[in-house]
Amino acid sequence: MAKAKQSQSTEDLLRDMMIVQLALAGIGQRQIRQIVGVDIHRVSRISKLLKNAKE
Repeated sequence: MAKAKQSQSTEDLLRDMMIVQLALAGIGQRQIRQIVGVDIHRVSRISKLLKNAKE
């Protein structure tokens, strides 16, 4: 049980890191969603955090 939870959290972290890298590279949110295979809301939330951090 603990191993499955750890694996899931690792996958989530890697997906989030991929979203960050693609957003920093200037890829659009819809394209990021297609590449990573996650919900657009997740991409938007992370992109908004990046945008606020740049300012």
